[in-house]
Amino acid sequence: MAEYLLVCVFVTLPGRSFACPLEVLVKINLTLTLLLCLPLPALAQRPLAHPIQDSAFQQLAEVAGSQAGDDFGASVAVSGDTLVVGLPFSSAACENCGAVYVYLAANGDWGNLTQVATLTPPTGKGTGGGFGYPVAVSGDTIVVGGFDASSQEAAAYVYVNPSGNPAPAGELTTSVGTGDSVQGLGIEGGTIVVGIPTASVGARGEGAAFVYVEPSTGWTDMTETAELLSTAPNTFFGQSVAISGHNIVVGAFEVKVGGVEQGAAYLFVQPAAGWSGIWSPTTEFEASNGTRKAGFGTSVSVSGETAAVGAPDEAVGSSQNEGAAYIFSRPSSGWPKTMTETAELTASGAKAGSELGFSVALSRQTMVAGAPFEHGVQGLAYLFSEPTGGWQSSSRAEAIAASDGTANDNFGYSVFIGDGVIAVGSPGWPRGSLAKDGAGYVFGKSQ
Repeated sequence: MAEYLLVCVFVTLPGRSFACPLEVLVKINLTLTLLLCLPLPALAQRPLAHPIQDSAFQQLAEVAGSQAGDDFGASVAVSGDTLVVGLPFSSAACENCGAVYVYLAANGDWGNLTQVATLTPPTGKGTGGGFGYPVAVSGDTIVVGGFDASSQEAAAYVYVNPSGNPAPAGELTTSVGTGDSVQGLGIEGGTIVVGIPTASVGARGEGAAFVYVEPSTGWTDMTETAELLSTAPNTFFGQSVAISGHNIVVGAFEVKVGGVEQGAAYLFVQPAAGWSGIWSPTTEFEASNGTRKAGFGTSVSVSGETAAVGAPDEAVGSSQNEGAAYIFSRPSSGWPKTMTETAELTASGAKAGSELGFSVALSRQTMVAGAPFEHGVQGLAYLFSEPTGGWQSSSRAEAIAASDGTANDNFGYSVFIGDGVIAVGSPGWPRGSLAKDGAGYVFGKSQ
């Protein structure tokens, strides 16, 4: 990574790992040796100034954490009028075990948000952190990645139309045993995909993704319906996952391509009989100009027959770690076994170390890529629109920024597109002086 204070690392705490900035790792080590302050309640909404941006999307709402160090905004998701924000180090239920806040926009008015639920790990299952990194939502169903401390295994928790402080409708675990926390997470309708990049399937440590299909009686405690596997060990396969329709995309940012560790992403197409059993990829996505340690596959998204893959450490010309996002559209002849990009997207305003593509979200003809280390680590998000005739390589992008952004905010650490709005997480956002409470933002066309 380009910046010594804000590299993205895998933090390993007893039995699991999850991604966070290096400054958070230091904070965790200190926190574990001290008594933690009592958790404070949830929500802070701030008056909005004029956003510093050149996008047609305007800032509609901002929510903020109330306790420094919770990493509020490390993950975000949105569906309909619902905004979901993860706080993977919240102590709302137990020390540093994590939480998720659920907000509802009254009658679709994002300027009028109400917190309707606080999701926390079930009693005895959440010690040690990670609950809330990542999160996903589809309709009235929310899924939260985490770790079951009682079994010492990765787990995801499903909540249906939650309010207050509810218990999950079901806990999703694996039949193979993983020992690590969930990193990748996606949901569409009644199908959930969970990525566990350090899972040892067959004692190889290659990582895996697991598919869960909702039973006819509704979500309940269950193991996977299907298992998606890579072909190489130790590639962090499952670090990122996404689902749309019959298509699932899984990122593996340490895959060797042509003998060079540049990363890859994999497409799995749902079999005619549905998701069950063990499956190998339909297509491997690669960057035609990929470089060593590019991080290709750190983030993925999919919408219909088009996928987006982030490579935040890709060099753009001589600009190291500037980052790029790659688009893969299904050819008329169908998905091939191996495919290079339809288009490479960069931002002409990005600088070395920006890490564009650290997060990506794709919806129809719109793609947004987070660059959380740009502008003194204040961070930006870049909006790309598909031109007439299909995606083409381009450096034309609209910049999206927070109205109250300052250095070290990490705006763009997480991004999500849903139902005409864009959600962006900023886990380093400071309230007051040096406190880092974190924030989440919603952008859309003027209401």
